[in-house]
Amino acid sequence: MIPDAVRAVMTAVMTDHPGASPDLLARLVIAELRDLGWHITATRPGHPRTPAGATS
Repeated sequence: MIPDAVRAVMTAVMTDHPGASPDLLARLVIAELRDLGWHITATRPGHPRTPAGATS
């Protein structure tokens, strides 16, 4: 499930950069979320803080 706030940022970034690769879109979304005050932390699969069923 993607929170509505994150979905809105993803939609805005994809609209602003229609020809961007998935990798670039991901980086732009993360940058925008960080600019909005979100704290983004990557975790490894199997790590205790990784949600069940998550994959890399």
